[in-house]
Amino acid sequence: MRESSRRRRSSVPRRPMSSRASASSRLAFCLGSSLLIAAWPGPAGAQPVASGPETPAAAAVKICAACHSMQIVMDTPKDYDAWHDTVQSMIDRGASGSPEEFELVMQFLFENMTTVDINHADEETLSTVLHASSADADSIMARRTSRPFKDLKDLESAVPGLNRPLLESKKRMIFF
Repeated sequence: MRESSRRRRSSVPRRPMSSRASASSRLAFCLGSSLLIAAWPGPAGAQPVASGPETPAAAAVKICAACHSMQIVMDTPKDYDAWHDTVQSMIDRGASGSPEEFELVMQFLFENMTTVDINHADEETLSTVLHASSADADSIMARRTSRPFKDLKDLESAVPGLNRPLLESKKRMIFF
């Protein structure tokens, strides 16, 4: 078998659907921990330590913009698996960063540039992509079992707790 025809083992973690369900709780924990760490003054006379990106957006800019403009990323919404494959392809082409940074990049892409099929997505995907509460995601899932959503206006009227400006900004990524 030729070397080029072998697929490299993935360096980007691909979360199974069940482990994706706790993404919002992990994010809340990380944000809370970050606040505690930021508030801690550290030992007297300590020098600041250089660290990697602290946010998903900063990691995406650091890693992605090292090779191309962020506009390429922002113009190309994809589903989670397609983003995983794209990030792995970038790693194969030489993108560099720590595993934690690539996890933050995937988090950024999942939260901001992932497409969602409202009538078929799981709760975590609905919550993450729509930045919706669990209650709103549950409302979407309950309503679609009796009557699928037909468009954005239908979604907004059926689930009033959703962030309308956000939905409008993501309408090219929302499918029914």
